[in-house]
Amino acid sequence: MARTALGIGVLYAVLGLSWIFGSDALVASISTDPEWTASAQRYKGVFYVLSTSFALVFLISAGYKRLFQALDRVESTELRMRDMFLQHPQPMWVYDKETLEFLAVNDAAIRYYGYSREEFMRMTLKDIRPAEDVAGFLAARQRAEGGHRDIGVVRHRKKSGELVFVHLALHAVQFAQRHAAMVMALDVTAEVLSKRALERQEAQFRQLHQSLADVLWIASADGSTMLYVSPSAEHLYGHSPEALIANPDMWLQLVHPDDAGIAAASHHTLLAMGEASCEYRIRTPSGEVKWISDRKRLIVDDERLVTMMGGILKDITADKERETLRDASHLELERQVAERTSELQRVNAELDAFARTIAHDLRAPLTTVVGFTQLVSKRYASALEGEGARMMGRIDRSAKQMAHLIDDLLSLSRASTAPLEIRNVDLVPIARDILEELQDQEPERKVRFEAPESLRVRADLGLVRPLLANLLGNAWKFTGKREDASIRLSADSAAPDAVVCIRDNGVGFDTDQAGLIFQPFQRFHTLSEFSGTGIGLTTCERIVHRHGGRIWLESKLGEGTSVFFTLSPGTEAVHPEPAG
Repeated sequence: MARTALGIGVLYAVLGLSWIFGSDALVASISTDPEWTASAQRYKGVFYVLSTSFALVFLISAGYKRLFQALDRVESTELRMRDMFLQHPQPMWVYDKETLEFLAVNDAAIRYYGYSREEFMRMTLKDIRPAEDVAGFLAARQRAEGGHRDIGVVRHRKKSGELVFVHLALHAVQFAQRHAAMVMALDVTAEVLSKRALERQEAQFRQLHQSLADVLWIASADGSTMLYVSPSAEHLYGHSPEALIANPDMWLQLVHPDDAGIAAASHHTLLAMGEASCEYRIRTPSGEVKWISDRKRLIVDDERLVTMMGGILKDITADKERETLRDASHLELERQVAERTSELQRVNAELDAFARTIAHDLRAPLTTVVGFTQLVSKRYASALEGEGARMMGRIDRSAKQMAHLIDDLLSLSRASTAPLEIRNVDLVPIARDILEELQDQEPERKVRFEAPESLRVRADLGLVRPLLANLLGNAWKFTGKREDASIRLSADSAAPDAVVCIRDNGVGFDTDQAGLIFQPFQRFHTLSEFSGTGIGLTTCERIVHRHGGRIWLESKLGEGTSVFFTLSPGTEAVHPEPAG
């Protein structure tokens, strides 16, 4: 504006001087008459005054017009700026740079902070800062310079007391003839809290891996750059994490030469398949050899693009040493088992031969005793008195009891040593044949027998018959005092192991002593009550065990006994309706 006024003044002076000198020369050239010259000078002055007056009026009018137009534009701009300030979606305010008082706030600031406009006008910037942050705010304010500045992230407190994080940007302005600053705030609370949570997780993650014995490593997608190696690498490899990061090939250089191919192949598998695992040995700088379990995989983003690779290296030296010791112990155990099995087979063979020899050597004298006893009883029956006949009968019964005992011992020996020939066997025909033999020995007995039409098992035929003979013989014997004697053969094929059951309604026994029932020579009834050697159930147990099964009893005194046993899988009852 000053330069324009100076230009107008200079132009006016130049034109005025040019008019004065130019008009004087023109008057003098026209006439030298003094009266005409004086009259011409007067009219020349009047013309100059009138022309300059018109020019001055025109200039002033044009200047005022431009001034009013400029004022209108300024007022319009201020109105637009005010509307933009008040309606801006982000919180904004203007404050006095000297007193820190709020001079203006927009609607977004009122909504965000919870204060009314009147409350803001009675506050300073210190009132929206937490008390512990005010000192730092004042110190930073004094160091601040410049008209526009990014203040950064600070903490503010809302009227409700809630602490928030905002990012502030400041611009120096003149407001109501005061040095002021306009500030815009952007809420970054969620970002700050997320960043702090991530930093805490990273710190916890780092602390976790610093405390683990396993080595965690992360490398670039192609493995050419190591990005992270956990501190435990120094204990495992004997090199610092920094050294392993600086030389990505060091891990392969430390692999035992005999296992280098395994480690290299595992890396190729990782690149081809996305994951890999292997075990190999390494040699530390001290010369110590360690076993390593190496598990690794490629790390991909949401688009399935490989961004990194990572893995875990674990020291399994102790496991390998235990495995070696276990293998050695297993071999030693197998050797000992083989030796003891061979020795047991030899002893069993000797015992079997001994039992057969003893049985043969005992059977001949017993046969002689029985034969001569019967001969004496026949030839000299008239000469023998009542006591003599009774004694001869006792000798005969004892000899026969001894013969039965020898037969049972031989059966027990065969049950323990005879080779098994497993085949499909139907128990029902065998049971009926055994009961017919018992019926022939005691034709006066009436015993009801129930069984399914067929009951097939997988077993050795040569051992199944003595098993059933002993169990059915016991049932026949212990039902001898009942008029309504009953024996039943059945199978529960629904059980996990098909269970065969022989049930009778005989005298039964006290189950408190059931634990002794399968021991040799154990009896729960006297010989005067029921005959027997005490070997039969022991033989049954060995036969069942040799088939991989189990045998047990349930009994109640005076009500009968049920014997249960299992054999090889495959027991099946067909048409389980009772058959007499």
